[in-house]
Amino acid sequence: MMSDTAFSPIATIAAKDIRDAKRDRFVLIVTLFLALGAVVALVSGAIALRTDAATYAAAKETLLALGKSVDQISAPEFYPLKLMRGAIEQIGIVGAAIAILIGYRAAASERGRQTLALILTRPIRRWQFLAGKIAAGLALLGIGLLAVLATLAVVAHFASGVGLSADDLPRLAVTWVAAWAYTASFFFLGFILTMTVRKTATALLLAFAVWLTLVLVAPQVGDTLDPDNQVAGGVFKSLSIAKPDQVEIMKQFATYETLRDGIEQASVTKHFERFTFAVLGIKDTYTGVPLGPILIEKQGDLIWIFLTALGLGILAISLSLNADRLTKAE
Repeated sequence: MMSDTAFSPIATIAAKDIRDAKRDRFVLIVTLFLALGAVVALVSGAIALRTDAATYAAAKETLLALGKSVDQISAPEFYPLKLMRGAIEQIGIVGAAIAILIGYRAAASERGRQTLALILTRPIRRWQFLAGKIAAGLALLGIGLLAVLATLAVVAHFASGVGLSADDLPRLAVTWVAAWAYTASFFFLGFILTMTVRKTATALLLAFAVWLTLVLVAPQVGDTLDPDNQVAGGVFKSLSIAKPDQVEIMKQFATYETLRDGIEQASVTKHFERFTFAVLGIKDTYTGVPLGPILIEKQGDLIWIFLTALGLGILAISLSLNADRLTKAE
């Protein structure tokens, strides 16, 4: 077991980074930007849901006033978490970009002030310095995402006219964990490149090139190449093709489907979207399904997200510990 003295420098460096972030308000500003975009994406749907709920309530009151049974109209089921589709997409795209900037800032801040070399001459181990930087960045990400999701929950609860249930809170908690691990992957990406590439501007450019590929290009290519996404309800359903015939047809396109699916599988963003869309019931297949079975079925996506973050985290530490480039970078 490590002593408290081993962790004291880590806590000191992490606290310093968090204070710096509070002072220059960079993280606050970008978090507010993400929250604003997510809320705007949610509000329009919330207004429509509120209208539907009010319409049902008015119809129910009319029947009661006429002395008729409310059984004459079927009670609709309202799922306010489905309103978060646009917000999840915002986290997937904008949240990942913000995570890169936080990772870039964590690695570049000391270099920019020419204090990194001085810090490393003090009685502090390099792994403690790196751990403090990473801990601060991950803490800022976690707090920011918690604030965004809490804001979305409040808006969905009051603006939709339906309100969240007790079952919705665990779903939001699981979504927060997945979002934290997902954005941590991009934090480590920005951190790795900024620590190892000589010029920080080049590092940032490379990080956003990877972001563009994983977040925008790969998912879009996978969706575009899927014929089912180009026809409402799917090609097979629209043509009334039986399931056995569907299987035979797909055998003829096995290579094509493997390539298309491989492009999607390479994107951690697609795994994040699949997992959260299922947990929140955004995808109709999972609407109203208990959380437990969903977690079991979608555990592959969650594992992929965590392994990506863990792998990049280990790579960030191992590369950054490879010493002298930290102090010689421009």
